[in-house]
Order: sequence, then C-alpha cells, then structure tokens
Amino acid sequence: MSTMTALSRAEFTLLGRNRVLLFNAIVMPLIFPIALLIVGSRSDDGLTDAGVGAALEIFALFLLVFMVYYNMLSVYATRRDELVLKRLRTGESSDVQILLGPAIPSLILTVVLGLIVGAVVLAFGGPVPTNVLLVVAALFGGAALFAALALITSAFTRNAEAAQITSLPVILVAMAGSSLLRDALPDSFSRVIDLTPMAAVSDLLNLGWFGTTTPGDASIGFAATFTEAGMPLVVMLAWIVGSLLIARTHFRWEPRS
Repeated sequence: MSTMTALSRAEFTLLGRNRVLLFNAIVMPLIFPIALLIVGSRSDDGLTDAGVGAALEIFALFLLVFMVYYNMLSVYATRRDELVLKRLRTGESSDVQILLGPAIPSLILTVVLGLIVGAVVLAFGGPVPTNVLLVVAALFGGAALFAALALITSAFTRNAEAAQITSLPVILVAMAGSSLLRDALPDSFSRVIDLTPMAAVSDLLNLGWFGTTTPGDASIGFAATFTEAGMPLVVMLAWIVGSLLIARTHFRWEPRS
C-alpha cells in the first residue's frame, strides 16, 4: 500500500467518525439544491434553466466551501495541533503527500456528489450539459482552489474550534461571488466580484451546463464556450497558484509555542 493510499484511507475513516464534518461533507451540499429541484419540477412552468442554475450554484457553494474548504481547514488544524503532521514529516512521506492525503477524500466526494446532483437534474427534466469538460473543470478546479485556501487559512488557525472564526473571511468572499449579489451590484463592483473564486466557479459551471453564464439565455454552443471560459479559467488558476505560493512559505507544521 502506497503512502498516499494509506493517508487517504485514514482520513476517510476519521471523516466517517466525525458526525459534524460528515454532515457538512455529504448532507449540506445535497439537501438544498435537491429541494430546489423538487420544488421547481412541481411548479406550473416546470424546471427552468434559471431554477437549475440556482440549484447548481448552491450545490457548488456548499460543496466547495463546507465540504472541501472547511473540512480540510479543520483537518489541517487538528492534525497540526495533535502533532500528527510533525510526526509524519519524520517518516518517509514527502510534504506533498502529507498535505495531499487529506484532500483525496474531498476530491472523491466531489466526483460522487457531482454525479448525484447531475443525475437528479436530468431525472427531473433539466437540460443536458452543453460542455461537460467545463463542468468538470469548475468542480475540480474549484476543489483545488478551496483546498489551497484551506492551507493558507490553517496557518493562523490554532485548532478545529478556531476554524469557525478564521474561515469566515473566505466564506464571505465565496458568498460574494454568487450570481444574486453580482446582478444586484453596479458594473464597477461586479467587475471586482468577477475576480473572486466562487464567481469563476459559477461562470464555468454555467457555461458548461447551459452554454451561457446566465441560465435562461440562449446557448452560445459547445465550441464557443471554450473561448468564453478563458477569463474564469485564468481567474481560477491565478487563485490556485497564488494560494499555493503563499502556503508554501507560511504553512505551519507544528503548533505555536
């Protein structure tokens, strides 16, 4: 058994024993979007693109913020506080393996939950994705982005309890990228919001599923979505690279003395 496999299996086991993290990881990303899809499908107009778009955006928000970001932040803070990270560094595991191990369960759950929500959308008569590649890029890229943000936040998070406070700035920035707030703001502010992590995820997700960044508008077609996806992909990549560079120099392997 490889080191990465062993660390990943251990994290899966510990996740299953923590009811709060397990609830955040599985129930929270599913309950609200599926409820919206059920309500929308029973309305007089049926399930509209706007309704599906709202459900997908809520799913992505809860998936990436509560399942990926908050869970990983809690894991890194707890493992450091318990000196697990310090002990692992004295063994054969590399730093990348030690840090990537806790991320594997989140990536696997991203795939599983994404498939579940996608199946529910189609089962209720929602549209078929225009560009599946962009949907995958939105979810996997978003998972990588918020995992990197978890690394940064863990640098000044003493333990799992403190994560409830230190995670708030990232959660607020993520919520600021929602389409509801972006549509209500003036253009000058919305351009700034477009550069936030969740805004990039939402744009990629909408482009991949509906062929447009505004669900309900006419699709621009499969080929054109790649061109339109250029800006959100650049924003997402910039956040990932920048976060990893900061984490490389500021991540703490043992508790403060």
